[in-house]
Amino acid sequence: MSEPAQAPGENLGALIPVLGLCGFASTFTMRLIDPLVPTLASEFGQSVHQIAFLVTAFSGCYALGQPFLGPIADSVGKLRSIATCLAALCVLSTLAAFASGFWMLLVLRAAGGVMAGGVIPAAMAAIGDRAPMAERQIMLGRFLVIMIIGQMAGATFSGLVADHIGWRAVLGVAGSLAAGGALLVRLVLKPRPDTARPPLSLAGALASHRAVFANPRSKLLYLLVMVEGALVFGLPPFVAAILRERSGVGPSEAGLAIGAMGLGGLVYGILTRVLVERVGPRQMMRLGGLAMALGYFAFTIPGPWWSAIGIFLMTGFGFFLLHGTFQAQATELAPTARGSAMALFACFFFMGHATGPLLMGTLLHLLGTPMALAVFGLAIGVLGIATPRLLPPLGART
Repeated sequence: MSEPAQAPGENLGALIPVLGLCGFASTFTMRLIDPLVPTLASEFGQSVHQIAFLVTAFSGCYALGQPFLGPIADSVGKLRSIATCLAALCVLSTLAAFASGFWMLLVLRAAGGVMAGGVIPAAMAAIGDRAPMAERQIMLGRFLVIMIIGQMAGATFSGLVADHIGWRAVLGVAGSLAAGGALLVRLVLKPRPDTARPPLSLAGALASHRAVFANPRSKLLYLLVMVEGALVFGLPPFVAAILRERSGVGPSEAGLAIGAMGLGGLVYGILTRVLVERVGPRQMMRLGGLAMALGYFAFTIPGPWWSAIGIFLMTGFGFFLLHGTFQAQATELAPTARGSAMALFACFFFMGHATGPLLMGTLLHLLGTPMALAVFGLAIGVLGIATPRLLPPLGART
């Protein structure tokens, strides 16, 4: 299998910072609703569970757009696709800041989910095009450092600004970040010259998808990452309501707690090289599942609101231990259709992301908070332990 070649004059030094900023803008937009669920419920006269559907709509449309966005990125170029999606995300986020009702906000967030979905998978595929497999997980880890800060900032900034200025200002800032990312991609990064790209057509898209699923590992990897997405991101939309019920705190405190997941991811990003070389991908997956399980079980115990910061920091670190290994494997499923492979990876992950809040909401209603958290914790622990046996990383140490 041939390694990706560096194009003459390619600005690799700017690749990770610029694509990282694009990922920052996408994840900032993705996570900003979580701390606002009780606030928006009061604003629009809806229940917490109905407002949580804003998260499901964003994630579901993020997933549904992937089978189309992947082949588009392969055909028109990943950088051009990223810039276009960010420009559209800017417009949609700005319009959402002026939404006059719940249903208008729902439609704009759903459309924003489609456009946000055209950023991170294409960026990871672009990194995969340029980085040899030996360095790819490390480079993806560096990309994740910047992207995760966006996730952390989205939740934290959202809660703080909503308390002092209002939730509409949060969406306005999200639109500005998307515009900045689009502009930087166009000005700083250049497409690789003489790159063979399939023509944009339905037949070409189907051929790309067939190339991905020709790899027998694809189906199992996508199934596992869908389960992971449901188990990890079913909880955040309910954190603000849980903390308000336990401690009487508002969006600022909830944003800090949810944002700590990103801080855990930041720790992972900084330590990626050490973890890959000394711990190994198999053990990283096991430890990731166990760390997340411990975090869920710890959150079943009522405590001061600030204890949730440490709990979600540990949960976020565990998530990226597992998910980072999944991502590295996904970049090698189909080197000739890497954009489609990463788009399908995101599709299945966000299908889980979209169904997770529905599942968690049902369990909270039927079992109560402690038991619902325990069920999710047990499931994510089993996933982490079983995954290295079901899908061992290629060439990884045990």
